[in-house]
Amino acid sequence: MLKPQALANAITTVFIVAYLICGVIAFVAPDFLYSIANSWFHAIDVASVRATTPMGFGTFVFGVVTFGAYIWILTYAVASLYNKFTK
Repeated sequence: MLKPQALANAITTVFIVAYLICGVIAFVAPDFLYSIANSWFHAIDVASVRATTPMGFGTFVFGVVTFGAYIWILTYAVASLYNKFTK
């Protein structure tokens, strides 16, 4: 049996760290991040959606908070459903 809150906390922590690392790379080496994104989308050129200015700090913080909340809620729901379905 999974503990939904513990699993949600752990996965959210991992995803927030990944979000922070991505944000740092976007600030320090945006061309590198762009090349990664471009390689992940097969047959799609992401040049048309590339930002022309860096993200503001407030937007970045808002993104961390909302992304973290979203991941936590989804993980908690999945763990709860998993426990329900395994009974």
